[in-house]
Amino acid sequence: MTTASDGSRNTGARIVDAIPPVPDISAMHGPITRSILSRFYLMQAAWFIVGMLPVVLGMNAQWKAFGLGIVLPGGGFFFAGGIAGIVFGLLSIAVFAVIMFIWWARGVVLGPPAVLIGTAMLSAAWVDGSPGLALMEYAVPLAFLALHGGFALHRRRKFSAARERGKEHNAALAKIEPILREAPIEASPEMPAGQIGEYRRMLDLALQPVDEWKGFVFNDTWQDGALRYQICTMSWNLAFGQFTQLPAFHGYLNTAQENLIRKHIDRKTWNYWYWESLWGNLKVSKNPVDIDNIMLSGFLGVSLGLFETSSGTSPFSEPGSLTFRWDEDTAAEYNHETMLREVVKNYKRYDYGWFPCEPRWIYSMCNLVGRTSLALHDARHGTHMIDEIGARFDKTMRDEMLLPDGRIRVCTSSTFGFTVPSLSGLFGETWGIRFMTPYAPEEAERLWAILKRDFIKVNDKGELDFELLPLGWDTRKPANFSYDQWPELNPLTMTLWAAQEMGDEPVIDATRRTINRMYGDGVADAVSWTRANTVRDMVRTGLPEKWRTGPLLTEAIYPDVVVTRAVSDGDRLDLVLVPGEGPVEARLGLGRLRPGRSYRVVQTGETLAADMDGTARFTFHLPERREVSIIPAD
Repeated sequence: MTTASDGSRNTGARIVDAIPPVPDISAMHGPITRSILSRFYLMQAAWFIVGMLPVVLGMNAQWKAFGLGIVLPGGGFFFAGGIAGIVFGLLSIAVFAVIMFIWWARGVVLGPPAVLIGTAMLSAAWVDGSPGLALMEYAVPLAFLALHGGFALHRRRKFSAARERGKEHNAALAKIEPILREAPIEASPEMPAGQIGEYRRMLDLALQPVDEWKGFVFNDTWQDGALRYQICTMSWNLAFGQFTQLPAFHGYLNTAQENLIRKHIDRKTWNYWYWESLWGNLKVSKNPVDIDNIMLSGFLGVSLGLFETSSGTSPFSEPGSLTFRWDEDTAAEYNHETMLREVVKNYKRYDYGWFPCEPRWIYSMCNLVGRTSLALHDARHGTHMIDEIGARFDKTMRDEMLLPDGRIRVCTSSTFGFTVPSLSGLFGETWGIRFMTPYAPEEAERLWAILKRDFIKVNDKGELDFELLPLGWDTRKPANFSYDQWPELNPLTMTLWAAQEMGDEPVIDATRRTINRMYGDGVADAVSWTRANTVRDMVRTGLPEKWRTGPLLTEAIYPDVVVTRAVSDGDRLDLVLVPGEGPVEARLGLGRLRPGRSYRVVQTGETLAADMDGTARFTFHLPERREVSIIPAD
């Protein structure tokens, strides 16, 4: 065992020899972003000139109010003067701020100009009969120029400060030993009580009929609590649990994952896209994966790939097995591969080589997820979708999304080129780390080390000190728990997931202690479904041979029997079973046995004879938690 300079306990060979330094980034923006921003600033200049024409040409007060109103929110009301004019002017600014938030959150691209034009028209009507305040003819345009000049100066200062932080980070990175280590793929221990509770919650939701939605939360159609995120969080966690703890169990665990994928393609899950496409892309769309919307196609693609990898089955490979049905007459029919071909198509549609979630907003984490969906399919099926988009994807990460301090842009406007700064933070940036380890472990190491320097620290009590940004995702609610509680659990969960993927034991331990202290014992277990290198192993390796071919538990009745561990070494099958509703005679089915071979249940001595199809069934008394081992009898 070795100990890294940051205290991480690691075994095995390093995956990365050294953490690469942050590149010296001398330009504020990459070439693509710079081109888009230049277009935006030209548009802003033209808008300003149009707004100032009534003043320059000496037109009447109504035209001046309208012009000043489109130059600056509330400008026309300030021109009108009086207490009412000031109140309405301030109200116009507030409404514009709200619509800017809605534009980001919902992609309503026409919202900001509509508010500007609408309030400008109202101010023109309001000023009727009044000459207006001549002072405002100068003050409003000067305020516009000062505002944009201030923004530019602030951006320049932030950029210079980020470059200095990058130099400081590089001095520290040179002394930090990489954390990621090669390790054999082995099953994790059985589920603890807190994890079993969340496991059962997910199964209860997933095993109900596909057209029933009891227990799902409908408070949020658009953001973190939306159905699509509730579903994919459960899909991923069940697949991770199957890979790490239950590789020898199919049965209701496979059924639960299949049901969740079918819920993901139900119109209730993706109906939001009709409206977002309409007001964001100005396009009627009854197909949620045709244009943009990586937050559906990429996330669903990962659910498909993780399920296929963890179970070794491909139930969605047949034509039409993924059908997005709008009504009886309108449906978009796909299978796993053809749906991912839409992801590839959308990556190619943009100069960035990345594509939007909300209309015209590109998110780094969503695009990392989308890339992983392709990588999983390539690894299991021998396709080459990453070859089609990978080089452009990596160039964008390096040239457009990497910041001078080594962090990444989380949200960028594909239309206007600017970034939403409040989304970068502990949640927004730790989110993507586990999706970087399969293909860019060096970048994952660097980003993780920098985020630890900027946001998190293990304190003297062995807990986690963490810094959250006051706005944005750091204070959003988790999708996999009750929607109206525990906002800080989101960034802490992302931190835990990143630390687990990296194998950073000190941060894992500290984060778990902090979560349990803040939210109750067992909550850290409830959100823990991975171990070191889980996503990396699932993408690059998949199931080891002994797990692909060894005996399986194929049948158990839920909730009578809760399977908390199921592992095969290729010949024997080891299970841990817990009664879900009290003592029960558990009826169990086995598969992938050697046809005609005899097996023995170690705990009871019962001998089982495998049928010619490699199956067997038996009953096992289960009054409490029991270990069950089935071994060859000869």
